[in-house]
Amino acid sequence: MSLLRYLDLNFDIRRRGSQPLGIAILAAGVAAGAYALVQLNSAYDARNIEQTESDALLKRRNVLQGDADVRSKVSPALLQSYRNAAVVANQLRMPWDDLLQMLESAPMEHVALLSIEPIAARHQLRLIAEARDVSTMLDYLSYLQQQPILQQVILSSHQIQRQSPDSPVRFQIQARWSEK
Repeated sequence: MSLLRYLDLNFDIRRRGSQPLGIAILAAGVAAGAYALVQLNSAYDARNIEQTESDALLKRRNVLQGDADVRSKVSPALLQSYRNAAVVANQLRMPWDDLLQMLESAPMEHVALLSIEPIAARHQLRLIAEARDVSTMLDYLSYLQQQPILQQVILSSHQIQRQSPDSPVRFQIQARWSEK
């Protein structure tokens, strides 16, 4: 009779050295997947924002070009709000910081600015001020003419206020500002 040998098959052998490496690879894969999902979500959000802005610009361009189909769909109130927004945007492009800093740094202590009126569409500035006397007014005018941000500075009117004490001179100056 033949002898059968005992064969011991154990499929439950654990390899102790590979278990932490497998867990580390699994964790890295999960982290990479989560990072990819976050990036994908932010890319979709950016695309949606760009698409919305592009649609708004196309709609505005069609309105401004006078496309009849789009113009018939746009209400007069919306068209007026577009015009108002364009006016506000034009006024915001004024070099307010430079103009106000130049006016505030004027070395004239005997000149009082009463009014500053910008005319943004024509790049003009109208100043109404009072000075102690005519020579102070002319010194202030000369100061403004020397400023690089202003061009074509002219004295458009002046009047001596005889009813006020010390008879100050009220004057109006018009100038154009230059774009940098």
